[in-house]
Amino acid sequence: MVVTRLYFEIPDNGGSTTTHTIDLARELSKHHRRLVRQKQIFTVYGGMYQDSGESGVPSNAYFSTAPHYWVTKRAINRGFKAWRKQLSDAMTNQAEIDSGNPLRTGKYSDFKVHLDSGSVGNYLVAKDASGTDLPEGEWDYSTLTMPRPDMAAGTSPETWVQLDSDQFDLKIVGGHSATGSGPTQNYSRVGLLDSWIDSRPLLNSNTDSPDNNPETANDPLTLMFYTGDSDEDQKIVDAINDENDVPPYDIDKLYGSAGHGTTGADLQMQCLVSPDSGSGIASVAGFQALCGLIRIQVTGDTGSNGAALILDVESNGVGF
Repeated sequence: MVVTRLYFEIPDNGGSTTTHTIDLARELSKHHRRLVRQKQIFTVYGGMYQDSGESGVPSNAYFSTAPHYWVTKRAINRGFKAWRKQLSDAMTNQAEIDSGNPLRTGKYSDFKVHLDSGSVGNYLVAKDASGTDLPEGEWDYSTLTMPRPDMAAGTSPETWVQLDSDQFDLKIVGGHSATGSGPTQNYSRVGLLDSWIDSRPLLNSNTDSPDNNPETANDPLTLMFYTGDSDEDQKIVDAINDENDVPPYDIDKLYGSAGHGTTGADLQMQCLVSPDSGSGIASVAGFQALCGLIRIQVTGDTGSNGAALILDVESNGVGF
């Protein structure tokens, strides 16, 4: 078992309620300098939360995730299959058009979704021991394209208006984010759970048999594979060409090497300890140390007798 400790800083909330999101796959990719795919179940073994406490009133932190049960996983997998099929279809079509110039996804292409609408713009980033952001690269959330049929202009003689294909990214929970209505509606973010529910047959409470769901006809992931617009293929090609051809970590800067921060920038934060004013005792969280080397920085007044430290250490190290 290998454990990675990630350190985050939460900004001052000024006494108001604030929300933040952590994308563990993105932060682990930076830390390990390799792509960590997002569509996995990540285990957090524990951690420590500490506020600055100047007001004398402690803050509270509530940690939430997408509902962990089969429906959520099935909804995410449905979105993943639609994304993968759209990429495959676009690359096959491109090969038929220009066999000498095959279309390929970025080397670091991966299916990536948001948690909800509140995630965008509120992501916390992992930092080193000095509070400097870990060097980052490219991390694009998946773009999907939905064709839209031409719309009657309502003129005489009848003419048709060509509508651009719609492009959007994905979130797990919450309703779809869109502007406009009807055939000109533009989705910016599609909720995977909502989309999955809209694609399912409805259960009739009187007969306990499934009925056709009228929302299926309006579901963006279902409409993705209808006969498309003239610009649909090009938009998909553009998305494939533009996304994820740069690694999700900084190519030139390396966590653990000098040059990307100030004092302590090369150290990884492992534990925060803050003794209470009564007993003066606080727990130390577990962590791993290469070569058994640990830096301890003590601030404030330890008292005339100094401080005592006890560490429970595995007797046998593991070679690397």
